[in-house]
Amino acid sequence: MKTKIIHFTNENTSKILFSSFNPNGTTNSESRRRMKEIISKAIVTELTDMQRICLTEHYLNDKKQKEIASELGLNASTVSRHISSARRKLQNIASYYAS
Repeated sequence: MKTKIIHFTNENTSKILFSSFNPNGTTNSESRRRMKEIISKAIVTELTDMQRICLTEHYLNDKKQKEIASELGLNASTVSRHISSARRKLQNIASYYAS
């Protein structure tokens, strides 16, 4: 079953979940903990600075894309593309480790 990353917010960062069926015998809480570590490291090491800024401002600081764009002097569609690219990278990384 494929891993699906949910949006990051202050309330749901602990809810990075995937299937409760784990063929390798680990529990779901162990798998969540491991996936949180992987995603956290990937955010720091695999995303560009702009992707990281846009992603964290949008999901962790609960800012609208227009607000982020205004603060960074960018177009809102550019911010949207950075967020989409970051999510796609994280989904690919998560799916690699969840297999």
